[in-house]
Amino acid sequence: MDEPQPTALTQDEEEANQPDASAGRKLALALLRLHDFRLALLGSAVLVFGFEMRAIVQSWLALELTDSQAWVGAVNGLPAIMVIALSLLGGVAADRFPKRDILAVTRTGSVALSFLTGYLVAVDVISVWHLLALAMVQGGIVAFAMPANQSIVAELVGRQNMLTATSLTQAVMSTAMILGPAMGGFLVGLLGVAPVYFFVGGIQSLSIATTLMIRSRKVQSRNRSASALSEIAEGFRFVRGNRLVRTLMMLNVLSIFAGFVFPLLPVYARDIFEVGELGYGIMMTVFGLGGLTGTIGLAMAGDVKRKGIMLIAPGVVWLFGTFVFAFSNSYYLSVAVLGVMGAAGILYVTTINAMVQMAVPDELRGRVSSLLSITMQLFPIGFFASGIIAQTISNEVALMTSGIGVMAPVVMVFAVSPSFRALTLGDSG
Repeated sequence: MDEPQPTALTQDEEEANQPDASAGRKLALALLRLHDFRLALLGSAVLVFGFEMRAIVQSWLALELTDSQAWVGAVNGLPAIMVIALSLLGGVAADRFPKRDILAVTRTGSVALSFLTGYLVAVDVISVWHLLALAMVQGGIVAFAMPANQSIVAELVGRQNMLTATSLTQAVMSTAMILGPAMGGFLVGLLGVAPVYFFVGGIQSLSIATTLMIRSRKVQSRNRSASALSEIAEGFRFVRGNRLVRTLMMLNVLSIFAGFVFPLLPVYARDIFEVGELGYGIMMTVFGLGGLTGTIGLAMAGDVKRKGIMLIAPGVVWLFGTFVFAFSNSYYLSVAVLGVMGAAGILYVTTINAMVQMAVPDELRGRVSSLLSITMQLFPIGFFASGIIAQTISNEVALMTSGIGVMAPVVMVFAVSPSFRALTLGDSG
């Protein structure tokens, strides 16, 4: 029989819920004392660390193979198509099967892909077509991993602690986003591409071990005999009928414009700032450092009442950040801007994810998480559009489109949605 996992934090949580200045810190420390949650954090950190290293080397490899921003965008954006195609099935799986088991299988597949890519580079047969095919397989893996990874947190800590738990998760992942690009850029310059892929496969193997050590193997689905199609339809009906969740899903769609920035960073590093692989790694590292700073602040703040502000303010920051970056000739100014944008972006993502998880019934969590995953995958799809705009018009136009596209939907939702205005100006419930 599965060992029951705590969903309440007894005295620690009661103290954390008191309205004192240290409430957020007390709750964060109480969550970190949960065995399974600690292991989930560690597994996510190791996986993201390797993923960020691989993203650095993959973007650089695609640029070297093709000398084209559009191809860099395609290689990085193609996995999103597979995630969108398969995430609904991934959500059904997350409700029907133990999430821990799904994560163990998908992480094993990700490790295998890293070793395979390293081998293809080592024997000098790699081409952009190989990168595209491997990206599609990786997208299929992520389609099943993301709903399980997002929904397991509420299972381990309880829905009432989701904002702090999600902030802690994002803080750990942001730390990995800092170290991964820096290490990836350094190792590519020192050792070459193939060793980095092998290193990524080795380090991500640790995430498999930590996942298997998680004791919780809960299954939330109440009707295992129902068809996958009917269970997917149930998830859609919930989102359509819940005004708050529907609004949050719509806001997350704007992530397609946030994704415009990232295919341009290796181009700026190589051709405009002329800082090479290491400089590119530093740019991504500072972006991650900004994200880490933002998530630690949110975790320590505890339950922010006016959560709508945590969505509007990042949109404003992103708008001004993209315009400054577009016309900056200073590497150091641009790096600083990326740090501020990193903080804004991660605050936005963390707030939406936590609010959705808090609003969803346990038995629907996997399926609704899969729908949230689909909206999140519009972020890398923005890579495609950005690469095309930069290639055919200019890098500056692509960046300005990102800023306007991120900010405009937030303003529109604020104007037309009474529930979102309540989240911003008054009690968010």
